[in-house]
Formats: sequence, C-alpha cells, structure tokens
Amino acid sequence: MFLLNLIVFILVLGVIILIHELGHFYFAKRAKILCHEFAIGMGPVIWQTRRGETVYSIRSIPIGGFVSMAGEAVSDALIKKDQVIGVKLNQSGQVTHIHLTDSIPSDMIGVVRAYDLYGKDFDPLYIDLDIGGDIKRLSVLRDAIYRLSEKREMWITPNEKSFESKTLWQRFLVIFAGPFMNFILAFILFLIVGFFVLKPNLDSSEISFVGVGSPAADLGLQVGDNIIDINGEPITSWNDLSSVMRSLTSVNLSLSYAREDETFNASTSVIVIIQTAGFTNVTSDGIRYTDQAIVGQASGRATTQGDLQAEDIITHLSIGDIKVAIDDWDDIIQFFRDNTAGTLTITYLREGVERETTYDMISERALIKLGYQGLVFQLGISPTSSFNLGYTLLYPFKEVGSNVSQVLNTLGLLFDRHENLGLGDLSGPVGIFGLVSQTTRQGFLSILSFTAFLSINIGLLNLMPIPALDGGRLVFLGVEAITRKPLNRKIENTINNIMFFLLIGLFVFVTYNDIIRLIQG
Repeated sequence: MFLLNLIVFILVLGVIILIHELGHFYFAKRAKILCHEFAIGMGPVIWQTRRGETVYSIRSIPIGGFVSMAGEAVSDALIKKDQVIGVKLNQSGQVTHIHLTDSIPSDMIGVVRAYDLYGKDFDPLYIDLDIGGDIKRLSVLRDAIYRLSEKREMWITPNEKSFESKTLWQRFLVIFAGPFMNFILAFILFLIVGFFVLKPNLDSSEISFVGVGSPAADLGLQVGDNIIDINGEPITSWNDLSSVMRSLTSVNLSLSYAREDETFNASTSVIVIIQTAGFTNVTSDGIRYTDQAIVGQASGRATTQGDLQAEDIITHLSIGDIKVAIDDWDDIIQFFRDNTAGTLTITYLREGVERETTYDMISERALIKLGYQGLVFQLGISPTSSFNLGYTLLYPFKEVGSNVSQVLNTLGLLFDRHENLGLGDLSGPVGIFGLVSQTTRQGFLSILSFTAFLSINIGLLNLMPIPALDGGRLVFLGVEAITRKPLNRKIENTINNIMFFLLIGLFVFVTYNDIIRLIQG
C-alpha cells in the first residue's frame, strides 16, 4: 500500500503542477517569450530533453515546478566584462555560438571588453572581443546560442524575447494563467465526478445504504426501510433525520422504522466524534464505548499538542475554572455541548495511572466556518438517490465554490485573533501524502475529488499577494499599472529572493510538524 500511495501522491501532485506550469508556458509562448526550461519537480534533474529553444525536464523532488523565462533575472547575459570566451562564426562573420567552456573548438577566443546581448528597441547585438590586444567588434545573431558544455546549451535573450519587454496585459496573462489553470483542472475533475454522484432524495426517510459494522447494521436496519421517529421525534424526511441527529445529547437513542407493512422499535448507541477536541467513542475495529468514558481513537491536536491515546479512560474535563467529573460518554457529550472553545485539560487513566494533558481545542465556530460540526453523530445510513442531469451539471460549480470558500475561510482563521489556529496547523507534502493515503483507500472518485480540492488550494495560495508567488508578481504589475513605471528589477528580485527563502523556511517548519504528527498519529 505504501508504494501505491506514493505513486498516487506523485501522480496527483505531478498533474496539478503540470497543469499550473502549462498555463504559464502556453501564454509565454503566445507572447513570444523565450522559455529556457519547463520543469516538473525541483532539485537535481533525472530526465530532460530539448525541443527547440526549451529544455523540458523532470526533477527529482516531486514538489513544485517552474518555467524559466527570459527577462526574469536582473541580467540574462551569461558573459561579463573581462571574461575569456570562445565564439563560432557563420560565413558572414556573425556570432552564432558563444562558448563558455574551452572543451569546445572555437573560431575565435578572446577577452570580453564590452557587449550588448539585449538590444533594446532592436539595437544591434555585439561583443567587443580582445584577441591578443586587437579588439574586434563582432555582430551577434539574435538567436545565437550559449554553449555551457558539450551537452548544455541556452539561447541568448534579446529584448524582444524577454518577459519584461511585453505589454502589461501579456505579462498579466502569463502570470495569472498558472493559478487559473488550477481552477480549470478542478472544474473538469468535479464535472467527471458529478456524473457518478447521484442527487440525494432529502424528501424521503428511506434508507439506501447501511454501513457494515455500523450502529444501523447492529439494529438490523436494511435497504428500503423508512425511519419513522428518533427519540420520539417524528421523521418524515432526511432533513428531519439530520436535524434530530445534530441535536442529540446522548450516545444512546431509540428509533422506529417501517419495513413493508410492519413497524419496528429498536435502540442502539451511535458513533460520536468530538471534532473540537479530536477524539471519538469508536475504535478502529468498530467497537463503540458508551457506559464508560473510554477513548476509541484520538487524532489531531489530541495527539500532537496533547497526549491522548485510544483506551484512555477520561475522568475529568476542564476549561478555565470549569471542571466536570466524567462517568460515561453522555457526560462527554454534555460537556462539549456546553463548551465549544478554549484550552482543554483532560484528566484520564492509562493502565490504572492517573494522567493529565492540556491542549487548545479547535473552536466550533472555526469548524462551522470550514463546513464541519463540532459534534458529529453517525448511524451509518444514507438516503436514496437518483441520477439528475441538472444536479450533475451544477455539481462542479457548487464544489468549486465550496472549496474556494473553505480555503479562504481557513486562511482567514489563521489571522483571526479569536481563534487559536496558527502556522503549526498547516500541512505540507508529508501531510498531503497522509491525506492521499486515506483517499486512495476510498476509491478512484475520491482521488479525483481530492486532486480537484488540492488544485484549488494551490491555485488560491499562488494568488496570495506574497512576493515570490504569482500573486506577489501580480501586485508588482498592479503597481506598474498605477505608476506607469515598472519597479526597479534589482529591488523586485531582492524582495522575491528574500521571500523565497522565508517560504523555504516555512516549508521546512510545516514539513517538520507533519512528520511529528505522522509519528504521533
């Protein structure tokens, strides 16, 4: 499974990065910008090939990618004054190749005294070469090539092929196209998934699915049964059922259901997930605890900030001055009904020894903003559904909108002083690998949905107004549009480089936290 998860992880990230970089690349080519390299991945090259002016490469670290465009650096010239170079000339005496290595035979070898390989406004390109004290001015072709080694070549960058020489609108399209393609990818993937997603019939209480080992299965519920009431509350639709389940105050419930012409009454315990605190009453084997306050599974902050584990027996829960004795899961439910945020202290027994752990809850307010609930109660049943073309065609719009909203709300919560979320809650490649591993077990459609969700994440994050990201470059273009004057390239590159190293630091920090979570989880 690890190998399968790794392959899926590389494919998912690879497709998202490929689509993103293709957006940049396509519009750069349309604007006639020289693209030196189109790379998927970062770090050392493991494969590359040249097609025309561009080197296409796959690099060893499957994170990120880039399109190396002419005009992005302060200076694209690879030669400098007083450097020894060799040149190859055509029959007209014009430079076709500039040799930066002495391993390649040259028509002339000399010291560079002056040069212009940029040629603004189509000024002639030239190199003044000092050959034994005799300075020759050599005309350089606008498609001349640097020879860095016997196998490495790079085209020179005259003004008309440079990114900076293009119109504001062309440069905007080149930069914006990357994130935009991420949204296009997400839309297409959600459209594919939409053809397999059936529209739920929420006006009925009929059951179409009963999960194996679920509370509903324990009750003997079957496909085709209709729920009549839960805890005495009448159920006529799935909306009624959802509303009653959300308002439960006990781990136990009673319900009535109809099968054909008969009515049956039954009682069971439900699955309870305390999402604000990160633990549940059900074990990985499906065993549910009710009468004793035993933790079935713990995850998230309960394990990364706290020290809670499965099989711990909770004896007290505390927030601030509030301390409540806990005897069973009904007490746990009531506590988290009354307390939806804050720093939680859990007193528990592990192998007969009393212990205590403290960590910050994720507030119910934050969870609701992200589209989740603080307390989740599950029976393990699903409503009936049917194919509906209108629902299918609207599905990608709805999902893209929902995912965009979720990402923006998540970013907003990171800067919300009322919440205790921070950089430590972010996930990087290791965290994404964990999510991919979970998603792979759920099937191909889940992988497509997750890829779409991740593509939206990457698209939006790239549009953040941070230097070194696409959004930061768009901000610089906005400043240029207002002032009618481009920013100083040295200043812009310095800002981008500083932010790049800060982002690398953040990447290392987030990856470290991911690894700690993986070990503790």
